[in-house]
Amino acid sequence: MNSTFEFSRASYRAILERACALDYRICNFRSFVPPAEQPVLLLRHDLDHSIRSAVVLAEIEAELGLQATYFVQVGCDFYNLLSSESRAHIARITELGHEIGLHYEAPHYVGAEGRQRLATSIALLADLAGHPIRSASQHIPIDNDFLDLSGYIDQEAYEARFTKGAMTYISDSLMRWRQATPHDLLDSRSSFQLLTHPMKWVADFSDMDQALAFALHDEQQFLAQRSAQIAAYYRDLLSRRAELDAAFKASRRHQGEA
Repeated sequence: MNSTFEFSRASYRAILERACALDYRICNFRSFVPPAEQPVLLLRHDLDHSIRSAVVLAEIEAELGLQATYFVQVGCDFYNLLSSESRAHIARITELGHEIGLHYEAPHYVGAEGRQRLATSIALLADLAGHPIRSASQHIPIDNDFLDLSGYIDQEAYEARFTKGAMTYISDSLMRWRQATPHDLLDSRSSFQLLTHPMKWVADFSDMDQALAFALHDEQQFLAQRSAQIAAYYRDLLSRRAELDAAFKASRRHQGEA
């Protein structure tokens, strides 16, 4: 296995461009077909910390005419799926032709009440994505029990057909490749599922501490800008309060008369 590996936008693009040059069939889960004569590269992204960074990779893939699956958490400690920003990012990702899937934590969906939450989560995500949710991936499966999603989704990312036999599975988890890097598998023209977490690829990071620090700084900057916008809006409301109050009272008076 290669001893060094660069995590950056340029290095992610280089992986895709090399796979294209090697005549890989590059697909998402929605369009997956098992390898035959042509090797397969299955593109998967788990959004653990940021939807904002996912758009960066989605744009790169779209520029190359490629489609991936972006697995999104409905309840996440690091981003608010229902914020106006997140909704806009989800819309952009789907506009580029990518698939949205559910990234789930198994303990949240155990038991009868958990199954109801699962159905609600899938329905909510489908509404935001604008398409049915057919694919799912488990968050940190090595530290959580297996959850059978039969009847709710069509494919789970860790199924054998996506990870074993003709398909190899590799992940950038903790920014340390286990058995191989993407380029190792491209060298042998092996078919594989490539799991990335977009936050790790948006700048030149050497480890998870740097990536998490960047994510924190990025979120702080966004919140500072949003707070400044809201503060300016409130100042404007205050400067026009008398005018707005009069218009509001007049509109309600007319409604009462109607």
